[in-house]
Amino acid sequence: MAHIVEDSEQFVKDSSLRDWKVIGSGGFGQIYKARHHQWGFDVAVKLLLTDGGTEESLLREIKIMRQATSPYVMAVRGIFKGQTPSSGRSTQLGVVMELMKRGSVASLQEALRGTPPWPLVFRLAHQVALGINFLHCLQRPVLHQDLKPQNVLLDDFLNAKLTDFGLSRISCSVTQVPKNDDPLGGTINYMPPEAFEVSYRPTRAFDIYSYGILLWSIVTGKQPYECK
Repeated sequence: MAHIVEDSEQFVKDSSLRDWKVIGSGGFGQIYKARHHQWGFDVAVKLLLTDGGTEESLLREIKIMRQATSPYVMAVRGIFKGQTPSSGRSTQLGVVMELMKRGSVASLQEALRGTPPWPLVFRLAHQVALGINFLHCLQRPVLHQDLKPQNVLLDDFLNAKLTDFGLSRISCSVTQVPKNDDPLGGTINYMPPEAFEVSYRPTRAFDIYSYGILLWSIVTGKQPYECK
C-alpha cells in the first residue's frame, strides 16, 4: 500500500465523515454519499466490497485515477480507511471522490425516457471523447475498458466525467498492454467482438468501440441489444 499511496496523498478518517447514504455501486465496490464536516461539503466514497474484489484492485484503481487528472475524468480527493455505520468494528478501504449530484448518463436516460436535447447530446459526446483522449494520451496510456452510461457521471451543469476504473489497464504502447493476469472484462453490450477471444489483449481500439456504442446509447436514450 505504501508503494501506491504516497505521503502527499491525503487520508480521510471515518471521524471526518457523517450522514452516510448508499447511492450506487461500481465494478469493485459500493458507493456512498457522506458529509465531510471539515471540508464543508459532500463527497462520494467508494468502498471495497467484502464479498468481491481485493484490496490490490482498489489501490490499483486509486493509482490510475490519481494519474488521470483532467476536467473530464473523476479526481481522487483522498483515501478512506476506517469504519462505516454498517461495517461494525471492521475496517474498510475506499477512495474519496467529488460528489456528482446529477447522477450519470444512465440516470439521465431514465429520467428523460428518450433522446436528450441535441445540444446536450453533442456536449456529452465531445466531453466523453476528451476524457478518453486524455487517458489514451498519457505518458503511460490508460485503457478504461468499461465505457457505458453508468460510468459517465454528470455535475450540476450536466458536464460529463469518466469514472469507475476497476477494469482499467496502463498500456505499454499504442497497441499492446502487459500480458499478465490482470482482469479482462467490461460490460458485454459495450465490448468489441474480438474481446471474447481467449487470446485477446486489449488495445485502445477496445475503448473506441465502446465509445461508439455509448454514442448510440446517448443519442437514442436506449440500452444496446435490449431483450424484448
